[in-house]
Amino acid sequence: MNKFLLLILLSAFSYANSIAITIEYGKNRPDKKVYTIYSSGEVSALDLLKRVADVKVSKGKYKFANSIDGVKSRVKTYGWFYTVDGKATKKMASDYILTDEKSMTWTYKISACY
Repeated sequence: MNKFLLLILLSAFSYANSIAITIEYGKNRPDKKVYTIYSSGEVSALDLLKRVADVKVSKGKYKFANSIDGVKSRVKTYGWFYTVDGKATKKMASDYILTDEKSMTWTYKISACY
């Protein structure tokens, strides 16, 4: 019976992916790096961020990180942006579903997008 239970548990963990999440707060605060697991195809980049940080999300139609661990976006100056496996995506973090990604980085920076 114990071998059967162990086999079930090992099978469940084999579907979990490991990911490193880095949060770059900017010059006034050290970066944060955490490791976590997720199930492929079941969680968005934004939802995974919420698991490892205190995140405030914008209100309205488009959901994005307005504040991470108390560091707030500032209209027309600074904002939060993310990359997955070192590459920018063409999707909002709330719409980007993770499958086999190994790293995700959130950076607080100036952007011309505002």
